[in-house]
Amino acid sequence: MLKEKNPLLKLELEKNKPKLTKIINFSFEALYELYDFILDSPIENLWYEYIIIILSYLQLISLLFDDTVSIIK
Repeated sequence: MLKEKNPLLKLELEKNKPKLTKIINFSFEALYELYDFILDSPIENLWYEYIIIILSYLQLISLLFDDTVSIIK
């Protein structure tokens, strides 16, 4: 009975991963590669992190004095 080919019973044996799962897995792999790169030479990359943090704060400070968003006129 189980060996008969029944058209009413259709099984999909392949697992189809959703696209969102593929995107999430790709982003996790990219983050892992970034952490691996940082751990390869931590001192050199630490200086880059300091520079990026300082530039980010400078951008925030410059936003305070921008004419379009400043309260002071």
